[in-house]
Amino acid sequence: MLAPSQAPGRRPLREAARPPMSELDVPAGFRIRPSRVEDAEGIQRCLDAVARERRHIAMLEAPPLEQVRSFVEAIAAGAGVQFVALQDEAVVGWCDVLRNPRSGFRHSAALGMGLLAPVRGRGIGRALLAAVLEGVRPQGLQRIELEVYAANRPAIALYEHFGFAREGVKQAGRVLDGEPADILCMALLLPPLASDRR
Repeated sequence: MLAPSQAPGRRPLREAARPPMSELDVPAGFRIRPSRVEDAEGIQRCLDAVARERRHIAMLEAPPLEQVRSFVEAIAAGAGVQFVALQDEAVVGWCDVLRNPRSGFRHSAALGMGLLAPVRGRGIGRALLAAVLEGVRPQGLQRIELEVYAANRPAIALYEHFGFAREGVKQAGRVLDGEPADILCMALLLPPLASDRR
């Protein structure tokens, strides 16, 4: 991994601003809400479709349904925040933030998200990410981090729109089918909740 000062296009970390209400607008025909345990099968199907593209996320296929259900149950029990995007009650996207449980790192969480190919580019990812960032505020998190393939320019632009900063690059972080891919490490610092409690 490059040192932060060497990272191409590195920008200094800045604190996140509260997303404007317009960011929370959902395109017609779609609905965004917190995930429920009964969404596990739909989340697994959506995750599997995105994973099998072999381009956007690290997985190449979804985990077994019971593992996905356990993850959603852990989120519901307070391990993080997850929202889903629905079209005709079918899960077409997800965004989640999972708190790091280790001592010294509990102020931070990892973000993951994905959308089915036919619904990309319609503002759903923006609405999902805005909902999740609003949802983490009461949890006292101070840092949200993520990894994204450097070739995924639309995702990088979305994250930068919300204030995520580039921290470094894992050069050839993934080699799949003989093709190396750089992985960009990004993070967002959230303002202290004390200022929100006035």
